[in-house]
Amino acid sequence: MSLAVGTEMQSALGAGAVVAAAGLVPEERLLTVSEVADLLRINKSTVYRMAKQGRLPATRVGRQWRFRKSVLDRLLEPT
Repeated sequence: MSLAVGTEMQSALGAGAVVAAAGLVPEERLLTVSEVADLLRINKSTVYRMAKQGRLPATRVGRQWRFRKSVLDRLLEPT
């Protein structure tokens, strides 16, 4: 899918609408292992281990792990 959009469409819809139309969430943030460790107040090795075991939802980008902040926020919500 191409993200190239004509200037007419960009000005008519606004940048946020174009990004949303492309299926991307503009405020979605990916966190690094260090950021997740700080957020959860656990050791980085624990974050790696939980990601490898599937206990912490994560995506590999090359050799690095990335975590969606929105998913972590939902996990941390009180039930």
